[in-house]
Amino acid sequence: MTTAEKSFHNRECWTIENADIRVTVIKSGGHIAALVLKGASELNPLWVQDRPTIDSDRYDPAIHGKTYGTGPEARLLSGLLGHSLCFPYWGDPSGAEHNAGMTYHGETNIVRWEEVRCSSDSLVVTALLPESRLRFTRTIECSGQSVLCEGVAENLSAWDRPVAWCEHVTFGPPFLEPGVTRFEASVTRGFRTGEDSQAAFLWPEGRGTIPCDLSVCSRVHHSQLVNSFLVDPAQEVGRFTASHSGHGLEVEYEFRRQEFPWLNVWENYDDQLLTRGMEFSNTPVHGTMKRLMQTPTVWETPVYDWLDAKSKLVKRFKATIKRVPESGRR
Repeated sequence: MTTAEKSFHNRECWTIENADIRVTVIKSGGHIAALVLKGASELNPLWVQDRPTIDSDRYDPAIHGKTYGTGPEARLLSGLLGHSLCFPYWGDPSGAEHNAGMTYHGETNIVRWEEVRCSSDSLVVTALLPESRLRFTRTIECSGQSVLCEGVAENLSAWDRPVAWCEHVTFGPPFLEPGVTRFEASVTRGFRTGEDSQAAFLWPEGRGTIPCDLSVCSRVHHSQLVNSFLVDPAQEVGRFTASHSGHGLEVEYEFRRQEFPWLNVWENYDDQLLTRGMEFSNTPVHGTMKRLMQTPTVWETPVYDWLDAKSKLVKRFKATIKRVPESGRR
């Protein structure tokens, strides 16, 4: 077992580390809540809610509804931190699914994950998704200033099924600062998520309530910005970076384009919330399974994977956190 902290903001967690970095994973929901480069500031660039969170598997609308609401997003938001996993769909459930207990972004976020194996610098955890008849296993390993992650989705049923898989990376203050935090991404054209016309525009243009430049955290209040971009088909490896010049810190995610051909970008900036999501995904379709099946491809690119009966699907990514040299700061 790791000798590091066993709680994060009063939530049970696993913490693994090496000489360079420390990684915190929440037991309820499996969220990667913190990715910290050891040193002077040890700043966590990932989003942590201003209000206290709870374990989503313990959410009760009668008890917690006044704080987190009772809508389809409430159970998820009650425990959401940092980098979460959306599986087996990304977006909102149908009315029937919500009435049956489902929430935004699938079942992985609202179940308790179990430890398979843990050492000082590596962790293997698994989650049984009883309503989806799936099992998800995550291997996380510290390697220098990088985190190596492998996800294995296993279909426990005798039916082939489509699945959406979105790695929902969310940055927040103080790393996320209006006009300061900058973003780069190996993407080409995009569209406003959920818009039937799929009218294309090029990165770094963003479209929400107002147009904006996605290469920098917005200086003006805006909302309802969820845009989906095609990862550059000319590159085998997709990537994005987020950097803050004042903190001298940069975070880079890398993934195979074949596994995650889409980057879904969302940003919200108002009096209550400042967040930026950089979500690498196998789908740009935000919503129910019914909606997913209505759109098998966008721009000749698949928008889901088939997970065959009694089979497994494997995807990997790497996250690196590093100091930006003085000459490289913007």
